[in-house]
Amino acid sequence: MRTRREVRGQRSGPPRLRVAVVGALLVAVFVVRAVLDLPELGLSFLYLVPTLLASLWFGLRPGLLVGVLAAALYALDASVIDPEPFPLAAAALRLVVFCSVGGGFALLLDRQIELRAVVAQRDRQIGELRAIREALVPVEVPERPALELASCYVPAEEGVAGDFYLVAPGPNDTTVLAVGDAMGKGIEAARRASFARAALATFASFTDDPLRLLEMANHSLIERSGVSSSFVTVACVSIDPGEGRMSWALAGHPAPLRLDDGSSLGVLRPGLPLGVELDLDAERSSAALTPDWGVLLFTDGLAEARPPADGNGASTNGAELFAPHIVDALRRLGGASPRQVVRELRASAEKFSGGALPDDLCMLAVRGR
Repeated sequence: MRTRREVRGQRSGPPRLRVAVVGALLVAVFVVRAVLDLPELGLSFLYLVPTLLASLWFGLRPGLLVGVLAAALYALDASVIDPEPFPLAAAALRLVVFCSVGGGFALLLDRQIELRAVVAQRDRQIGELRAIREALVPVEVPERPALELASCYVPAEEGVAGDFYLVAPGPNDTTVLAVGDAMGKGIEAARRASFARAALATFASFTDDPLRLLEMANHSLIERSGVSSSFVTVACVSIDPGEGRMSWALAGHPAPLRLDDGSSLGVLRPGLPLGVELDLDAERSSAALTPDWGVLLFTDGLAEARPPADGNGASTNGAELFAPHIVDALRRLGGASPRQVVRELRASAEKFSGGALPDDLCMLAVRGR
């Protein structure tokens, strides 16, 4: 962010030249009033010109200083014009007027510069957030052999979170899937989520072991920014259609659900989120792919959708969350395509929450072809 001095310097040229201009104007106004003896024209306001220029070019203190000099010169040229003693009250009034105008103008300019800097910084952050979001949740889901995939992302109405999904090729035609969520909101959460996703995508080409992928992403995140309470939760699933097997591991994230009946993939220690400790203390599980297999990965924006608050700030359905309704919806949609599943779940969650989701919602559904 540019400083006030840099902004003024770009507008106004070399400092010495500006000082010379202000000094020349003070002398010129004094000469016009005192030497040319033109008091009847009421030219005392001309002393405001160098005062305003000093405030514009140099800031508050120089503006006040030039205001004091202008008031002194005004009193001096008034004495030259009229031999009678210049009233002290009139001198004090001119001092207050010149300094107030110069100081007030400088403060207004400083405030304007600060506001412009804030707006420029906000615009840069918005642009960065848009770019990160496009990387975190691509509009088009990559195609993978023998798999039917669909995704859904709905941003929350308040704030920007770090939800993401990943579909990446693994070794020997395997496919790595991941859905994650960075703690908090805003640009920092989005950056951490983006780094975690990029790490998973990079390591997926070397291994399709979901636990190993989470461990490597965790080490990379800690190496980058150290151990932090700003963690990233991830559910990672690896699918090998050739071998007919699927394996998964969790880093502090909700377990994936079977697409047709909403049951969990199995009892599994979820481990710690990424970025908390070097040891995730997680485990891996695997299962054979059945002919009608399907899996849903999601962030807590789906499970924690809640009804809107009433006029007193209380939820219309108490502390009820959407989580149990996910199972009901999946059972009702048994056999449906991944695209239909995510579309129906999104509509149900938005209806349940009155159209205002409290958190970003991200889903990734997969089924064998």
